[in-house]
Amino acid sequence: MNKVILQILLLVSLNCLGQESKLNITIDERIETLYSVAYFNDYFLVNNHENLYKNTLKNKLQGLKEHKAVQLFDSLSTKYNFSYYRTVEWILQYSNFPELQKIKEKADDYSTVPENKKYLLEEFRKELIKFNQDTLFQKYLLAIKPLNKKVITQVRTSETIDKLPTYLEEYYGKKLNSYNLILSPLIHAGGFNSEIINEKGEREVYALLGPNGEIDFVPYFDKDFIETDLILHEFGHSFVNPLVEKYNKEVEELSSKYYTVELKTTGNNQGYGEWKWVFNELLLRATTIHITEQRFEKEKAEKLLDFEKSIGFGLVEEILDILKDYELNRTKYKTFDEFYPILIERMK
Repeated sequence: MNKVILQILLLVSLNCLGQESKLNITIDERIETLYSVAYFNDYFLVNNHENLYKNTLKNKLQGLKEHKAVQLFDSLSTKYNFSYYRTVEWILQYSNFPELQKIKEKADDYSTVPENKKYLLEEFRKELIKFNQDTLFQKYLLAIKPLNKKVITQVRTSETIDKLPTYLEEYYGKKLNSYNLILSPLIHAGGFNSEIINEKGEREVYALLGPNGEIDFVPYFDKDFIETDLILHEFGHSFVNPLVEKYNKEVEELSSKYYTVELKTTGNNQGYGEWKWVFNELLLRATTIHITEQRFEKEKAEKLLDFEKSIGFGLVEEILDILKDYELNRTKYKTFDEFYPILIERMK
């Protein structure tokens, strides 16, 4: 699709969707406290890059390694499924330190831990407050403030990062209430998507991302990596995930045709143990590739596709072909929601 058509579509989209959505970019003390505890627990989703944050924790805060918060995190994460997106989603429901009171609700209905173990989460919350308020950790938070500013400033230098919400809204044909990007110097080189219902009943959408490198021991968020590979992907979950639930039966009918032993293995390796979530991930990766091709460069989109093939997600290419019908017929399909059942029928 040429740039003139895209510009026309964008103007039409903005008229329909209202004002351009703002991207809020922060480093969140709640996430950093949680992941500092995770760091002392040798949690597998702490990033592998040496940086000033990790070096300070290792060299000056070793006394906190035996903190009860670390012990509780170990028990919750290893025994009770308190891992991946569930950890960050849990803490985003709470107010800032030192109160850390629950003021919001998560949008999905999946349990964070088993019902009979929820008392451990309350114990962990109390110990996390103590960990955060410890004199050593408070000094650490004060010391990293200039680093936080430097990291956010580096990400903000991009000329396209603030346009990403518009790119997503134009492609999917609808608007989200908010876009909140949380950068974490300790999270792995990847990210999570979370949706939280605030006190007003509004849905807040979050993308939490870790750095993919470091420069002079300062965490570095590569522009191409976080924008085309991560932000579009993580916020994209909020557009696509509700549809796999709505059309759950129809999606399951595709499993006999596509859910091969090889794809099951690939899905498990990527953290997706059910067909519907494997399918959802394939579709999301395909839409991310198309947005990248339209808004950035074809070469970047090709690199993303090559990566998907390399890890066993070759089915993305078939989905890309079907999506062309959606993109070339936006007068017929105003939103991605309208095209979703058509895509499923084509795949059958």
